[in-house]
Amino acid sequence: MRLKALLTCCLLFTAAGCVHQPQQPTKSEEKEVVKLGNAACRKLMATLKRNLGMALKEGGLPGAIEFCSRQAQELTEKVNRELVLVKVSRVSDKFRNPKDRPTPLDLKVINYFKEKLKEGKLPPYKVVKVKKGTETYFIYYKPIRVGAFCLNCHGDPRHMDPEVLRILREKYPYDRALGYKVGQLRGVFKVVIPEKALKEG
Repeated sequence: MRLKALLTCCLLFTAAGCVHQPQQPTKSEEKEVVKLGNAACRKLMATLKRNLGMALKEGGLPGAIEFCSRQAQELTEKVNRELVLVKVSRVSDKFRNPKDRPTPLDLKVINYFKEKLKEGKLPPYKVVKVKKGTETYFIYYKPIRVGAFCLNCHGDPRHMDPEVLRILREKYPYDRALGYKVGQLRGVFKVVIPEKALKEG
């Protein structure tokens, strides 16, 4: 019985990423995390934007959807291979790709950003300090908001191109990323930074 309880506990911690209670980083830690986090976000944004632009130019919206479904994750992995120690990704509570599913901590931060956005006080980032086993690391979150162009693939289905909808449903049968309005929170950039990255930086 004790073994069963222990296994259950391990599974629960694994599902949550073995993360202990988040802590407040010091000012010096936060300053360095923001520097590393912003650099990682800029690199990923520039890579995705450049390639998405080429896909749009060559194939219009269908080409952009094809790019997102086939290359966005690959390019994210490529960026992470080029980064030193840190890892950047995108997550959303209304994810299109299951790989962008948030952890419980991610979801808590996303809801925090949503509440701040409602108040008209959306912060540019949030830093969380956590422990995973004996390791300490930081997570830098940067909010992603919906722009007018985003509505072509993430807006109200009643006002979207039927062909775009057809392709989306074909590529993403479990799609949750529809029904947005301009200015809403689409999700977040997430940068995981181990403590040793700060020391080496």
